[in-house]
Amino acid sequence: MNDAITYVEQMDTFITLLRKILMKSQSTVESISGRKFDRIMIDDATEYFVDKNSRIIYGAKSPLQYNPRRSYGTIDTVEQFDWTTNTPIAGTPVEAEWQAREDAIQSAYKKRGRPRKVVTTAPVSV
Repeated sequence: MNDAITYVEQMDTFITLLRKILMKSQSTVESISGRKFDRIMIDDATEYFVDKNSRIIYGAKSPLQYNPRRSYGTIDTVEQFDWTTNTPIAGTPVEAEWQAREDAIQSAYKKRGRPRKVVTTAPVSV
């Protein structure tokens, strides 16, 4: 029971923080509860997913699908992120972990699709 209360309090803190940041632009922030994830919607567009078990904050691929490659810490560490740029604040403990994850994603990145044909031109004799 205490775990559920802690989760609700941390979610309220996260939503309040997002509302403070977006107050100038008159954006609306709301939470929609689901079976596995809570969705955070900003101006009727899904921006974040919060896993109810692990409490990890993920970015959204689509309104109904989370992006596992884009994680923004947990709801315990929401104060350590700059939510306007979705990056950790410099010097926070979460920054090293986030940077290591981003570097791992970049190192494994490969261009998609078929490689371009290499056209060789033969010397023209006159």
